[in-house]
Amino acid sequence: MSKHYPIQYPRRTISRAVLRQLTGRLIHLLGDLQITGLEHVPASGPVILAANHFNFVDPPLVLYASPRMVEFIGGANRPNSPMWAQMIPQTWGFIRAYRGGFSRSTFRESLGVLAQGGVLGIFPEGGSWASLLRPARPGLAYIAEQSAAQVVPISITGAEDLIGGPKRPVRIAFHPPLAAPVITSKRTRRQALDAFGDEVMSVIAQGLPNAQRGKFSSDADARAAALAVSDFPFHSDEMRGG
Repeated sequence: MSKHYPIQYPRRTISRAVLRQLTGRLIHLLGDLQITGLEHVPASGPVILAANHFNFVDPPLVLYASPRMVEFIGGANRPNSPMWAQMIPQTWGFIRAYRGGFSRSTFRESLGVLAQGGVLGIFPEGGSWASLLRPARPGLAYIAEQSAAQVVPISITGAEDLIGGPKRPVRIAFHPPLAAPVITSKRTRRQALDAFGDEVMSVIAQGLPNAQRGKFSSDADARAAALAVSDFPFHSDEMRGG
């Protein structure tokens, strides 16, 4: 008898295949898309895809670019995404994150997907309120540690220019996977989780323009700009999604 999981992986295979093709056509119509590093995504087994999040179009880009079907985590409320743009996540189906606190259902569903050998997509920053890299929230490292899944960092550039204006380059770079953290000390657990999140973000930064690398930038002004927007803004009840 098969084990019951909150989300069965894979799911909605036919509707998602159709949606992926339609989304891909639209992306290629609007931008000059280049995808590199697909060989870094393991062909089987549990894996977490972790990408920077500068724009509301990032989820469709990852869903289309990934060679494997993705179950992704998204905010139950998405204040930076226009209503029409929320149709793709709603149609695709996603794991809701209730931001601003510990969301047990989010972790339970995420770990269930990985336990089935699935692919989980996550945006470690937790939102798209700035166009430069911000610190990873602890959720990524926690899920990686609990599942022992590899993490493939992804750098997305040019997404903010995809809609409106002339056709411009959009780049999606998949980086070599990182092994999940192994944490043995309860006393230093949070520091270890934060350190792993930093490691993932530093790899993502390598594929971004220097001005968007946040604290990993070599430019002092860029680092100062990143510090100014680093605080997580979704602490109020209306931003948590319930």
